[in-house]
Amino acid sequence: MRKKVSARQLLAVCYGLAAILWVAYCVLQSAMMLTYKLKGEMPSQTLTSQELQTESFERYDSNEWWQSPDERPDWYLSTSNDPHIFWQGRGYLRTVRLEVEHRLAPGAVALYYLTPGQTVYSESQKVYARVVDGGYEFDLGGRYVTGLRIDPDSMGGIPTYFYGVTLNPARLWLLDLVPGSGQWLLLLLLPVFAAALAALFLENK
Repeated sequence: MRKKVSARQLLAVCYGLAAILWVAYCVLQSAMMLTYKLKGEMPSQTLTSQELQTESFERYDSNEWWQSPDERPDWYLSTSNDPHIFWQGRGYLRTVRLEVEHRLAPGAVALYYLTPGQTVYSESQKVYARVVDGGYEFDLGGRYVTGLRIDPDSMGGIPTYFYGVTLNPARLWLLDLVPGSGQWLLLLLLPVFAAALAALFLENK
């Protein structure tokens, strides 16, 4: 007589498979990162205002009628509710960090990216920022990009002190093993659905 598999056993098997797949995914991502590093195609640098282009995001000293909040040199003002900071370059990116100081609430801070062959930024390739240690971080999950557009605010008229944009900021490699919020949700819920489907299949077999 065939032994019946309990729901708890099915769930344990599904969670075990999910853990194995997550580790395999992390190993694959690490291998890709190492490959791009060895090829010199994984930039790790902080870009200053001189290395970037802006649109509707102007320096205070570009207009004699504007009074910057203090005497520091890199104060900017967003002149519309859709200001842009552009990086024209290419490389494999895991994380991008925007270091700015806003004098008013900025609303949404977002990043758009281009992949090879693309010339137009789209909503389907948009990443919202997370506030980490006072800066704005964008998790691209490991992508080869050919350009970036950062929207430093979505309100307009925001005085902003610009420190720089860091591509692939240094981080502990062990952090790559920690899933993000969306990944945690998938790892927690998908095994439950898989176990339920497996139970239905075994009942009807």
